[in-house]
Parts: sequence; structure tokens; C-alpha cells
Amino acid sequence: MRLWRMTGPSNRRARLFVGALLLVLFCLQCTRSEAFRESRFIVAVAGHSLERNSPSEFKQVEELAKSDHAALLELCLANYDQSYRDYVCTFLKQERINQVVGKQQEVEVKFLDSPYSVAMAWTPETAPIGDRVLYVEGKYNGQMLVRPKGFLGRLVGTVARDPDGPAAMRNTLRPVNMFGFRRALKSLLAVYERADRQGDLREAFGGFAQVAGRETVVLIRYLPPKGDYPAYKTVIFIDLEYLVPVCIEGYDWDEQLSSRYIYRDVSFDVGLTDADFLPAANEMKPPA
Repeated sequence: MRLWRMTGPSNRRARLFVGALLLVLFCLQCTRSEAFRESRFIVAVAGHSLERNSPSEFKQVEELAKSDHAALLELCLANYDQSYRDYVCTFLKQERINQVVGKQQEVEVKFLDSPYSVAMAWTPETAPIGDRVLYVEGKYNGQMLVRPKGFLGRLVGTVARDPDGPAAMRNTLRPVNMFGFRRALKSLLAVYERADRQGDLREAFGGFAQVAGRETVVLIRYLPPKGDYPAYKTVIFIDLEYLVPVCIEGYDWDEQLSSRYIYRDVSFDVGLTDADFLPAANEMKPPA
């Protein structure tokens, strides 16, 4: 999520200065182009060796991965709802927007399911214009809070922006209010079900792979270039122990990789509470 319009101090000159500076930063950001590279976190493997789940569970997951992706995703969703309430992770994100490939971003994330709460902190070298984002469903008039990085943050403090407004969506494919395993599973399932109803779905078994040291089973979905389908090919890496999609890759109809999202170092049920999603707990000032 990036910040393109800002309100700052009441002094009009200061606001105009900040606006002009952000325009310059916007232009610099949009001219950056960094090709997608093979991720060092993804390694194909011949099979699985994880022994935390029973052989019957592995067999069920493997059979569904080969025959019915939607059923496997439903199984993952049910397991998620029964098993998890919060988690922390490192989120790696890279997207191609308007034919420009952005640099890979590395984000430390805290997530709570109820109320839906996301706190994101970018590593300094990968941060876009904003280096911290806080979103709590039902708070701040439905807006996300953003801390501009560097001296801009010190100058204007925290600002509120629509998480899926036009400014945000010019610079991301998935807004903060769509983050997380549960909403990713729901989103994937919705496309599978619609494509299946319309006779457009083609799915394949991608074998097994390791993602950041986690053993996964790989699903591959193909869709035709019609309607509002999100991608020609989507590759989904399901963690064999946690049953969550720890990596999702999308390929456009020109067969170019358009997005890659990796969840690394995931720890579930760490005891997060509402207090962990207050501005002060995330090095942010309350919005003015």
C-alpha cells in the first residue's frame, strides 16, 4: 500500500510542499523496474517427508490436489477456522502493475482474525512511500492508517486512507483488507467455483515443493482471457502441515509472472490482542 495524497499541518505552504515532494517520489517509484527472479525460497522436491500429519491425511490432501482443487481449498478453509485465531509472519510481495515490475517488498505482519486486524511494518530497504500500515475493520471510519517513511512521517505523522480506494489500487493488486490466509482461500475458491460453473476451469497437479523450508503441495489453475478472471495461470503452494497457502503466484495471459506472495516464518496463535493493533503499539501516532 502506498500513499499518494496527504494532508499535513494546517499551514498551506507546508501541505503544498509535501504534496509536491510526494509527486516526485511517485514518479521515482513508478520508473523503477525490477524483473521477477526465481525465488530462492521456492524449491521443487520429488515428494514429501513431513511426519507431523497422519498418512491418511497426506493421502487425502494429495488425492484432492490431483483431482479437486476446490475441495482441497474448502478443507483448508475449514481447518483454518477450527485451528487458528492469529499469527505473525514475514510477508514477501512483488507485483507487476501497468507493465512495471516493482521491487520485492519485505513486510513484518501481525494478524488477528476477530476483529479483522492487520499491522504491517516494511523493512527500511524495501519500504514504499509508507513504511507502516494499520487496518482494523470497523475502526477509523473504515480507513487504514499509514505512516510515511523517513522525515515525511516525522513531518505529517499518521494519515488515514481508503484501503481499496483508487489511490491505493493504482499501486497494489491486493489491498490490505484482503490480506491473510482466510481471505486468500475465500478469494481463490470464488474464482474456482465461478470458472467451474462457466466451464472455463482447467486445473493441474504441480507436485511438491519447499517454500522457505516448509513442505507444500502445488496446485496449478488455468483460466481463459475473459470476464474478470485475475490471471491466466495461478500457482498455489499449500503448506502440508498448516494447510494454508504459503505462496501464491499469478501469471498474466502474456505468460509473464505478474505477482508473487510468500508467507515466511509463520507462527500461529501467539496470543495477539486488540492492544497489539493500536497505533502506539505499532510506532504510529493516532490520526489527527
